[in-house]
This record gives sequence, structure tokens and C-alpha cells, in this order.
Amino acid sequence: MRPSGILPWLFAIALIVGCGQTCAGGQITVVMRTADDTHREALAAIRDALKTPQPALQINEVDISANGKADFAEADVVVSLGAHAAQVVAGHQLSLPVIYSLLSDRAWHSLPANPNGRGHTFSIVLDQPAARQVALLELALPDWRRVALLAGPETGPTQRQLTNAARAAQFEVRETAVNSEHEIFPALQKVLREPAVLIVTPDARIFNGYTVQNVLLTAYRHRSPVLGFSAAYVRAGALLGLYSTPAQIGRQTADMILRVLDGHPPPPTQAPQAFEVAVNTNVARSLGIPLESAQALTEALIRQESTGR
Repeated sequence: MRPSGILPWLFAIALIVGCGQTCAGGQITVVMRTADDTHREALAAIRDALKTPQPALQINEVDISANGKADFAEADVVVSLGAHAAQVVAGHQLSLPVIYSLLSDRAWHSLPANPNGRGHTFSIVLDQPAARQVALLELALPDWRRVALLAGPETGPTQRQLTNAARAAQFEVRETAVNSEHEIFPALQKVLREPAVLIVTPDARIFNGYTVQNVLLTAYRHRSPVLGFSAAYVRAGALLGLYSTPAQIGRQTADMILRVLDGHPPPPTQAPQAFEVAVNTNVARSLGIPLESAQALTEALIRQESTGR
């Protein structure tokens, strides 16, 4: 064979050898609600983030809204999006790596233990770290040194972490327990007897679609700003919102998938790494609170976390 005929073969061999894990195939099974916009946005981000480092990776969707049974036989990693999908996946007691994503910390901890998946189960929760929430208050509302918290049946560790972080930052903390919806109004009257920043926690028994308007209106009447955990809360009347978008969680999920496939698994549980701040300028104006833009606050908080100060 002439040298010119050997070159294509040498190139092909070099490509295969050099590709390694990056060009290796494999299959990721994503369990989700395909009709859910949040899930679709997260999945699109996962696909986009994996496209370059793992071009041969096959990503299959399993719709939990459909009647068919999920088949994980060919999967290398299983990913669930949302609390319902997490329950479905956890029920299979899989022995292969599982990543639970796009769910609350409480939903994650409420999943049944899987003895088959010991050391192969990971999660990315939606709850923002308590220290990050407190840091945002110090940046956005430096003159406000009092926070109000309602502790519900589902709050648990989240409440304690917020209380500890706020007190460590020299905030005065006012908190009270709420066991049912009819106790919310008297509880708000108690913790907001003097204006304070009300921190809304992802406790569905207290803060849900039925109570959100009354909670926000009561806080407003007490001249108390609200820190919510979603952009929807800010649109509804919260002064501030601190949250991660589905796309941000999706990209973090893709990074976790890559680490698992490379044999360098991450910590079992991760808080959101990327985040956004939202502000309601109308509420700020009504309460007479000077407030920086959402972009400025987001950048300042990112900078503070990256530098450690």
C-alpha cells in the first residue's frame, strides 16, 4: 500500500484512540412530564450541554403522564425531573446511577431509601442555600435587620438553616409555627407586628396558590417586603425573588451526568450553583425602598460568592 493510502487509516485510528470517553456512546434515560414547560426547558439545556462533550450519547425521554412502563434496561444513567418523576424512579429501586433533579430538598429527603443504589444516587435540589438568601438581603436591603419566618409542617431543616444563617449575620429573627392554613394570618400578625423582611420558604402547606395573595397583601399592609423563591412570587407582589431557572438546573444536571459517566461522581446532594435575582420595582416604589436592579444584585451576589466576601 502506498503511503498516501495509509494516511486515512492512521487518521482514523488516531481519532478513535484520542476520542476516549468523549466519543463513547451510552444512554441517558430522562423521566419527566413532557407536557410540562419547566421539564422541557431543563431537558433542552441538558441536551445542549451534553452535545459537545458527548456527541454520541443517546438521550431518551420517558413521559410519566403516559400509561406505558419505563424501561431502564439499556440506560447508563437515569435522570428524573420533578418530584413526581422522582417518586416513580425511586419506586424501581434501581442499581444503576440515578440523578434526581428539579425537586425540593424536602421532596428529595422524602424519597424511599434504595439499598440497591447505595453510593449511586445523586440530587440537585431547588432550594437556595440559606447563606445565599441572607447575603442577598444584606446586599439589597442593608437597612433592614429584622426577618420574619413561618415554620410549617414541611419546613424542617430549611427553617433552621435560615434562622441560623440570619442570626449569624446579626439579623433579628422572628418566627412562629403554623400547622394549618387558618393559622397563617394570626401568625403573620405576630411576626410582622414590626416591619420585617418575610422570607417565603417552599412549604406548600403554608405558601401555595390559595394563600399567596393573602400572604403578600398582609405583608404589604404591614409595610414588610417579601423575599420569594420564584419569579412568579415577584410578579405576584414579592419585592425580591431568588431562584434558579430550569435551564440553569438542566446545565448543572448535565455536568453531574458527565462526572458520573467519567467515574468521578459528585457529592450526593448539590444546591443550585447558578441563580437569578428578580425585583418588583412597583412594590419597591410603593414601600419607599431604594433598590438596585435585578442584574446588579445578581452580579454582586455572584461576585461575593466567587470571592468569598
